[in-house]
Amino acid sequence: MVDIATSLTNLQDKLQLLLKRTALIEKENLQLKASLNKEQNHVKELMDEVQEGKSKIAAAMVNTASMQPTDKAVLMKKVDHYIKEIDTAIKNLNP
Repeated sequence: MVDIATSLTNLQDKLQLLLKRTALIEKENLQLKASLNKEQNHVKELMDEVQEGKSKIAAAMVNTASMQPTDKAVLMKKVDHYIKEIDTAIKNLNP
């Protein structure tokens, strides 16, 4: 009879521990989902900014037709640099 009581006590202790672990995992899961949602929103905002930047670049390209070739080359280098910075930022957000 003592063995059954001891076994039941051990089983109950293990069950309580399992329930605590499950609760912690569920809490962590909710936190991770919230973090993921926040990061996805941030990536969407960055993508919108990139699209807006591309639109501005396209508009600037139309206006560069009357620019001197050296000025145009400088502008193109700056634009390429900005695009690389944006791409790097996006890659850092999406490992």
